[in-house]
Amino acid sequence: MPVRETEAIILRSYPLKEADKIVSFFARVGGKTRGVAPNARRSVRRFGAGLELLSHVRLRYQERESQELVRLESCELLESFFDAQSDYAIAVAFSHVAEVAEQLLPEREANDAFFRLILLVLEEIRRSGEIWRPLTYFGLWAVHLAGFLPPLDACLRCGAALEPDEPAWFRSTSEGLRCRVCRTEGSSTLSPDSRTLARQMRATSLPNIPAEGWGKRRAADLRKFLCQEIERHLERRLVTRPQLEELA
Repeated sequence: MPVRETEAIILRSYPLKEADKIVSFFARVGGKTRGVAPNARRSVRRFGAGLELLSHVRLRYQERESQELVRLESCELLESFFDAQSDYAIAVAFSHVAEVAEQLLPEREANDAFFRLILLVLEEIRRSGEIWRPLTYFGLWAVHLAGFLPPLDACLRCGAALEPDEPAWFRSTSEGLRCRVCRTEGSSTLSPDSRTLARQMRATSLPNIPAEGWGKRRAADLRKFLCQEIERHLERRLVTRPQLEELA
């Protein structure tokens, strides 16, 4: 079988037998794919540091007929984010990006916009040293690119426009936002400021979103809403979500 070559982002790797690794990677051309890296646990000669979490690499791999896993042949490191992960909060943020990408992306389906989103967010976190603004942007665009971002300015139940100066309501057990009339007991609120911020993030690139005034509390309701939308779509909890919530 021919050897393929592509840019890729490493989403996850784990041991296979005594010497090999299974690697989940997001190929710019071929989409999310899993493969075997032969002898990667015993020798760094073939793959170097290229199989570290979220490494941006150039991969060469061979698809084998009737087999789910491809065979990785070589790995050239284009950009590493390993050093930035010495900061615990950044390490958790990067793990969250990797988990969301691996869980949301379908197998073998190219998505260049999502590929560029991941690199943009990783580079901004490394550059700025802060995580909440980039993670909010990532969550919003990840849900949008995955195709299930609900309307942010209308009640999904009755269709009425949401008042710009009052909150919207949402629940983990139901999709989308609700107006004051359609809200139910136990609902969480999404503030007008967070909805305005979401519109701004949809309209401009991440580096153009001012970094001033950002901390964990800002847009926490928007991140909660987006995580709940992701978890409902996946029908499972995100492992990294409680880790993020525990950060100061």
